[in-house]
Amino acid sequence: MTTTTTATTATTATRGRGRRALSTTTTTATRARGRGATARAARFEREGGFRRRRGRANARTDGATSEDGEEEGRTFLGRTGRRTGDAESIAKNYAEKEAETLAKSAGRQYAFGKPQSPKETWEPFAREARMGLVEEYRRGAKGDAVTASMHLAVEDDAVQGRTSVCLPREAYTKRMDKLVNEFVQRDLSYMSAEDKADADKMIEAVERYLFEEQQYRTPTGWREAFSPYRTYFHNVIAQKVGIPATLAAIYIGFLERLKAKGELDACGDIKVLLRVRRGADPTPRRPQGIKASDAAPDGSVVCTPDMVVRMQLMALKRAFWPWEWDDSRDSGFLLAVEAAAYGKDDRMNTAAGVVGIIQPTGRPFGDLQMALLVTERLAELDENVGYEQRDMGVLLYHSGYRRDALDALVAFENWKATTKLAAVEIDDSSSYSINAPTPDFAWESGDPVEAARLALREDEALAKVILELNRDVLERQFDV
Repeated sequence: MTTTTTATTATTATRGRGRRALSTTTTTATRARGRGATARAARFEREGGFRRRRGRANARTDGATSEDGEEEGRTFLGRTGRRTGDAESIAKNYAEKEAETLAKSAGRQYAFGKPQSPKETWEPFAREARMGLVEEYRRGAKGDAVTASMHLAVEDDAVQGRTSVCLPREAYTKRMDKLVNEFVQRDLSYMSAEDKADADKMIEAVERYLFEEQQYRTPTGWREAFSPYRTYFHNVIAQKVGIPATLAAIYIGFLERLKAKGELDACGDIKVLLRVRRGADPTPRRPQGIKASDAAPDGSVVCTPDMVVRMQLMALKRAFWPWEWDDSRDSGFLLAVEAAAYGKDDRMNTAAGVVGIIQPTGRPFGDLQMALLVTERLAELDENVGYEQRDMGVLLYHSGYRRDALDALVAFENWKATTKLAAVEIDDSSSYSINAPTPDFAWESGDPVEAARLALREDEALAKVILELNRDVLERQFDV
């Protein structure tokens, strides 16, 4: 009996502890629920106003109908329960904000997130620069290399940058004048009359000032010799690093300004030389001066203002050319024309919108627009005859101007045929034949057989492209 009582008591005690624990847990949960209920009640009171207002608005909306039976004033609620207005009001507000944004950005165009001026703003800069470049080039050796080089830079800056402010050519021309004035006041003032009459000492003084004191120099790498940044005159005269052609323009402009001041009257004219054959050492070499009576050494050429401008354009053409450039032939036409003739089903080597040309090897991208602009100027300087017209034609093809491409390529073929006939008529020597190498095969080194094979590939691809363009013309004509 005692044992049973003890067990019952223990059980009762255990149940009591369980009830107390359960009671404690229940009290805690009740308090938590109470706090949650209090929070919900507070939130309900805060949102009550919204709900009451919504109810009144719905009541008014339900009772308001138009004469044709359509509902008016329908409201919509967002995720927070706030009124957002009807769809018509939202669209109207959006249109007003869009119109305001367009009004603030009036006169601007956008490409890839970059604000650009409209064509009517920058096109006059480019047109004026083109006319100035052609005019200076036509003057030949009498032209101003500095002015012509600045015209080239202004046009590219206007077309590429779509800027509303013209590149300040006068500021960079004044830099040139400042160099000359400083040389006259600081260096020539200490030279004796005998030294000024000695052309060799005058050349030494000029080159010491330009290339040692002012530290104008060529790029250290051969690939950098075709960089646009090292080609444009305003970049070179400011950064003091440039390709040989642009340094030659600075050298020639420097001498011309000295001559205008009468500082070269005693020593006579000075010529500027550039190395044209790279040979085993492709490192760019700076220009050098020689007396007017001296002959140019082998592998070098005497530069004129029109020549240095053309060299700058050729450097830019190579820099912007979208396809791999063949160093042995000084041309990138082969891959371009083969891409036009055979690359229809291959995304490689073909134009990819405004991005450039995607290549499996070589340069991954190129600037098709700028390459076309540079080649167009070269063709214009050649009076639209010759091989620059051929290159312009294939670039026009890849740019989508197929009719213009056909006109350029057909004109090139006609010029080429006429040139061959003229060569036969002029040169009647027994060593010349109708199958003799044309200007395509003009090589100075390398394997002539390989050069002829590459020229044949160009001719075959070019004929295929012209055939395709002619077919397009006939299809449009007969509406096939």
